[in-house]
Amino acid sequence: MNSSPTLVILPGLDGTGTLSETFAGGNWDDQRVVVLPLPADGPQDYDMLESALAARLPEGPLVLLGESFTSPLASRLAARERGRVEALILAGGFCAAPRSPSFSLIPLRSLFLMKPPVGLLRRFLLGDDAPGEAVEALLKAVESISAETLANRVETVLALAEDECPSPEGLPVLLLQARHDEVIPWEAQSKLERHFPEAKVVWIEGPHLLLDRRPDECREAVKAFLAGL
Repeated sequence: MNSSPTLVILPGLDGTGTLSETFAGGNWDDQRVVVLPLPADGPQDYDMLESALAARLPEGPLVLLGESFTSPLASRLAARERGRVEALILAGGFCAAPRSPSFSLIPLRSLFLMKPPVGLLRRFLLGDDAPGEAVEALLKAVESISAETLANRVETVLALAEDECPSPEGLPVLLLQARHDEVIPWEAQSKLERHFPEAKVVWIEGPHLLLDRRPDECREAVKAFLAGL
């Protein structure tokens, strides 16, 4: 590499980036890290989000990190900006609509119109051992975004086809997979690994929101990956 790339973090479903603060704000040595929040309103399909975020990417070489909802978006941006994206990282990601039984239990729009039950957040997103402050942080992030926006993002995920998620040839890829993911089932995790057959895969003991709940383990995995580029 001629110069150190900027690590750009695309936050998950809430899109605010607040849940990635511990991960992004830790010890990165000399690595520059930028969190790029999603548009809080307007269309939430991947085509529109790709265009919106492409215009806001930092200049120079980049490494893109997509978390959960933004994992297909990071793949698309990596293909779009192939000349300067030097690596791709997906945390709790997927390359097609994850047909998890969990989704049949979640009433999308009505869920986001009310305060989500703490038990639901722990079971599907944070893990049963999540402390109260982690639950409160997630509630605050969810409540800062409109129910319509959140529901539209989930519907975008459920409409995703694998051919809409590019895998740029020759691009180094790191997959951070959650061993206790109650949102992305094993079949979808396995499909993601087949979609990126040359990727480095790191399995982390944690729930779906890996960057939030296992920030240190994720950071060390990313730093080791970047050091090997």
